[in-house]
Amino acid sequence: MKNRTFISAAIAAIMLTSCACGPTSPLQNGEEGIHKPKELGVKIKQVLPHSRQTYTQGLEFHDGMLLESSGEYGVSFMERRTFPEQKVVKRVDIPEEFFAEGITVLGDTLYMLTWRERAVLLFDPVTFKQIGRHKIYTEGWGITNDGERLYISDGSQYIYEVDPLTFNRKRRIAVSTPTGAVFNINELEWIEGKIWANVYGYNNILIINPSTGEVEAVVKCDDLLDKKDITATTDVMNGIAYDPVHKKIYVTGKNWPKMFEIEVN
Repeated sequence: MKNRTFISAAIAAIMLTSCACGPTSPLQNGEEGIHKPKELGVKIKQVLPHSRQTYTQGLEFHDGMLLESSGEYGVSFMERRTFPEQKVVKRVDIPEEFFAEGITVLGDTLYMLTWRERAVLLFDPVTFKQIGRHKIYTEGWGITNDGERLYISDGSQYIYEVDPLTFNRKRRIAVSTPTGAVFNINELEWIEGKIWANVYGYNNILIINPSTGEVEAVVKCDDLLDKKDITATTDVMNGIAYDPVHKKIYVTGKNWPKMFEIEVN
């Protein structure tokens, strides 16, 4: 299990309130004009297999195939698989000094974050040949794009809008609800103009307005895995992939035995 340090018990308590991650939802309306996030449930549309040996960091559709990155030092890797069969057609092992994190494809480049190394590795998304490397000045957690710009999370309450060519930071987006900032923003996915984000350590997905950072909705995903599917190695929920062709959403978790197509309601 990754030994990420949580901010503090106090901040975690604040986050529990602000993102409705607990069993109850104590969110209240803040100042006038700022709204309490909607609470949404999920309906499981399809259950697909997923490897218990994949410590999911990034999940992404590209040209009808599913890309997935898996973390941990010394065993990080990235795979390209047919979908929905999930037959591996390409795999690359990441050098042992890197802890693979989130991935996204923009244009003809696959971007993969690394955790503490503060490096972004660039690959050809089909061959997985490394074609470049950039430096970032923060930890790497999650990454997505809107077709022009990259958006990166670092485990804080911020999402950073980044130029994909220079990696210069264009904007810092503070993720918040009426009750305050939301910390531990992790894996990201751009879905129809919004940023969907996992919150590390919780089974909820946030739907974030990228212009304001406001959490517009909280998608409750507590009951996806059956108790019989949970073992000593089953870790937290992480991984959101949007199939833009069929407009379907898939989620999974670190070392989860299943991947789910979900419908939000």
